[in-house]
Amino acid sequence: MRCPRRRSTPTLMILCAALAAAALLPAPEATAATLQLAGPAGASVVLNGRAIGFLPLAEPLTLPAGTWNLLCEMPGRIPHRQRFVFQDNEEWLHVTVRLLPYSRRTAVLSNVALAGLGPRYLGHSTRGWFYSIAEAGGLLTALAGEVTRNNANKEYLLAMDAYGQAVSADDIAVRRAAADAKHQEVVDAADLRDLGLLTAAGAVVVSMLDAWLSFGAVTAGAGDLPLSGEAAETASLNASPSFHSALRLSF
Repeated sequence: MRCPRRRSTPTLMILCAALAAAALLPAPEATAATLQLAGPAGASVVLNGRAIGFLPLAEPLTLPAGTWNLLCEMPGRIPHRQRFVFQDNEEWLHVTVRLLPYSRRTAVLSNVALAGLGPRYLGHSTRGWFYSIAEAGGLLTALAGEVTRNNANKEYLLAMDAYGQAVSADDIAVRRAAADAKHQEVVDAADLRDLGLLTAAGAVVVSMLDAWLSFGAVTAGAGDLPLSGEAAETASLNASPSFHSALRLSF
């Protein structure tokens, strides 16, 4: 007796209908981590090199998981730099931005420890490194000159002893010429040492003066207006438009 064949058409139709219905369902929205910033009004906010706006922001920022570099700046204040990592899209982070005011005393007196620290403290990195290299080069030159002077002075003393023991006229002349040559080497090495010390001291003095004069610049405002109308490539960043004005006074 032959068994009747089961028909699978209704089952396949039901399965296809279920798959089609699942495809038509809306995909779940991707969530993002939340960054809430608090700090002085007017401070500029930059994330991964992209200008976001100025504090206070209209609402928290929504960022995908990953590493983010935060930079907040305000004229007359030390910039706030912070790096943080969102491990997943459910994290929430609150950051309080503290922008401490610059200190003229620190800007000037830090150059005593090393020329150029004051300008770098105020954000003038190129000039600061120039002063630091100038002081280091001067000190190394002074050290080399002093070592050379000591060695030449020892040889000069030996040459003078030989000159004092000379008997014949020809020998006296030769010994005297040798002693004079060593004495000139001592003088040249001492001049090189003094030049190095003068260069190092000059670098310190000039960097202190640079820091003093640079500190006199007074700026009100927060720089360029934030970007608008262009979304970040890897994040949805929320910012509100700002009104901005600036005044720069210098002496």
